[in-house]
Amino acid sequence: MRTPSKHEGRDGAVTYKVRFRHGRRQTSESFTTLKQAKKFAAWLDVLGPQGALDQLYAGEQVDYVPTLDELAADHIRHLTGIEPGTRVTYTRLWERTWAPLIGHLPANLATRDAIAEAVNELGNRYSAKSLKNQRGLLAAVLGRAVDQGVLTKNPVARMRLPRGQEGDAVEMRILDQLEFSTVALRMHPHHQPLLRFLYGTGCRWGEAVALEVRDVQLPNVRIRRAVKWSPEGGRTVGATKTRKSNRTVLIPPALHGELDMLCAGRASTDLVFTAPRGGPVLHRTFWSDIWLPAVKHLDPRPRIHDLRHSHASLLLANGTPIHVVQARLGHESIQTTVDTYSHLLPDAQLAAAAAADQAFGVLPSGA
Repeated sequence: MRTPSKHEGRDGAVTYKVRFRHGRRQTSESFTTLKQAKKFAAWLDVLGPQGALDQLYAGEQVDYVPTLDELAADHIRHLTGIEPGTRVTYTRLWERTWAPLIGHLPANLATRDAIAEAVNELGNRYSAKSLKNQRGLLAAVLGRAVDQGVLTKNPVARMRLPRGQEGDAVEMRILDQLEFSTVALRMHPHHQPLLRFLYGTGCRWGEAVALEVRDVQLPNVRIRRAVKWSPEGGRTVGATKTRKSNRTVLIPPALHGELDMLCAGRASTDLVFTAPRGGPVLHRTFWSDIWLPAVKHLDPRPRIHDLRHSHASLLLANGTPIHVVQARLGHESIQTTVDTYSHLLPDAQLAAAAAADQAFGVLPSGA
């Protein structure tokens, strides 16, 4: 059993301290009597650190314990550095996932078993990527409970996620050059420059429609802002998705003439791509009135975002290093680029197979 250490303060008061390791951290508890200290030390030996602490503070009553729904609302409300639309997105994510399963629980009853049951339930309905996003939000909410002293540790920490439902993942639809040409021919001429810009740069939709004349400095275009969704469903222009989304993109020479014409004689803060009668290009209108009629002959039907995937596919097929693709697309991490597009590297797979094949050349015949 651990031996409590005796300490005498400046005022002559004597306390007894029991040191122990809790997780990866060295900590201690202090007591006014040696008997109390020895009792706690005995609990440590029998119950372990967490059990001893639970026993020590079992008698303390909390006046009010918030539910997980209440903690989630507080967490989302006090987040800093996010757009209003992102705050709404987090709220809706909580409401459709964790709220129906565990939102009603008082935070001190959010045991690991209760969380595990909820995780497994969501695993029957969502993809692995969705589950990671959901876990991130829950971990932050439970972290708030730990900070407030309602929980001693975060029950979702290091919890393995189910594989999830593969069918929920949206497959990317790569448009080859011929297919892209057929789409361009079916699109109104006013919108063809925007279409070619998306296909030729891999920019996100929100980045392209927020592009201003001052951002076009051929042969480059600077990406510095993006259109965001606001809580009221309106159009707002704000920061790009991540820090690395702020980037400079080298424009294919074939697009220089169109961009020059679009920018000629216009103010520096004017939008490069506009609606036919002026003003911003709205995603909903473009999708229903322009995009769908232009791609209805393709099966499966591509999304606007597939122009970005198609651009990445073209780069990789022509031997562009994947870290260059990452920089051009504005991915925060190269792992995102690898995870998204590694299947588009057939040459790399062939090289790997050829390298493995060489090993068989040194084996004895018939081995």
